[in-house]
Amino acid sequence: MRRVVVTGMGMVSPLACGVEPTWKKLLQGSSGAGRISRFDPGEFATKYACEINFGNGTHGSFHPDDWMDAKDRRKVDDFILYGIAAAEEAIKDSGWKPRSKTEKERSGVMIGSGIGGLGSIAKTALLIEERGPRRVSPFLITNMLADTASGLIAIDLGLKGPNFAVTAACATGGAATGEAIS
Repeated sequence: MRRVVVTGMGMVSPLACGVEPTWKKLLQGSSGAGRISRFDPGEFATKYACEINFGNGTHGSFHPDDWMDAKDRRKVDDFILYGIAAAEEAIKDSGWKPRSKTEKERSGVMIGSGIGGLGSIAKTALLIEERGPRRVSPFLITNMLADTASGLIAIDLGLKGPNFAVTAACATGGAATGEAIS
């Protein structure tokens, strides 16, 4: 049996961006739940959710510009942006900087995502209804696929090893960890 060691952690959560600020808020008993702000929840029975708080990066808010430039962000679903941020934080936390070809080939990416780019799917469905199929983005398919995040993370970090994603509903985290170990 091979040993597996977690050497770095990264996190983007409704509480905060980053492991340290998230942990601090957990210990304070903070909640990541709040009134939905990304759309008008007026017609829905539930008006609360756990959204990622966008901000300028202070007090644990998620500042997208810290992780990706605006031009590239327009081309990707939010789950990809969150994955890149968490992966970059984990790599930084680990201190691992693969430099040689062998080190890069032995370093891979495993992403677990409950569904992939649901936001892109929903926006495109509405766009087709309102303006027709000719308005569909050429990036739709890549934004729907859960493994787009792992691919872009691998490119971003220069990793050449195994690279794929697991989508297994509520078991995604456990399944991704198990697959990464094997």
